[in-house]
Amino acid sequence: MKIIVGLGNNKIGYSNTRHNIGFRVIDLVRKKYPPANILKTKYYRGWEIEIAGSPVVLIKPKTFMNESGIAVKNAFERFNGEIKDYIVIHDELDIPLGKIKIITGKGPGGHKGVLSVVNELGSKDFIRIRIGIGRENLNIPYVNFVLSPFLSEERPLVEQSLEKAIGAIEEIIKSGIEKAMCLYNA
Repeated sequence: MKIIVGLGNNKIGYSNTRHNIGFRVIDLVRKKYPPANILKTKYYRGWEIEIAGSPVVLIKPKTFMNESGIAVKNAFERFNGEIKDYIVIHDELDIPLGKIKIITGKGPGGHKGVLSVVNELGSKDFIRIRIGIGRENLNIPYVNFVLSPFLSEERPLVEQSLEKAIGAIEEIIKSGIEKAMCLYNA
C-alpha cells in the first residue's frame, strides 16, 4: 500500500498559495480516482483509493506545514507502513515552475514541512515529488513568496506540473520509482 501525502497549510486563506500545491495534487488524484472510503482523524483527512489495482491512501495534514510530520507519523502508525511506501508531495523553490523532480533518501533542504516529516519518522528514505514553484526574479522574502498565489500568466505551467505529478504517482505505483524518475526527472 502506498501512502501519498500532499503538504500544505490547512487553514483558511492558504488554499491557493504556492505552498499548497501538494494539497492540489491530492485533490486532483481524488477526483480522478473516486475514494472507496473517507478517513477523518484529528491530524489529517484521508481517502482510500485504488490506482492500477493497488491500494493507496491519500493524506492531507490538518496541521500547519511546519508540523506536517505529526500527521504523517500518525498515518504511519495507523497503516503500519514502511518508509519506502510513502510519497510526500511538496512545493520547491529550487525547481523551475512547470517542472517536477522525484527523489528519495535526500535531506529536506530548507523545506520546513519535509524537515518535520524527517524528524517525526526518523528517516529521509521516503519518496518525494518536488513541484517547482519558481523563484526567478524573487525580490520579496521567500516566506511571502511561498504564501502568495500563482499569477494568472503562471497558471498554464502550474497545470502542467500538476499533471506531471499525477503521472509520476501513477508510474511509481505501476512500475516503480526508477522508471518514474527516468520519465519525469527531465
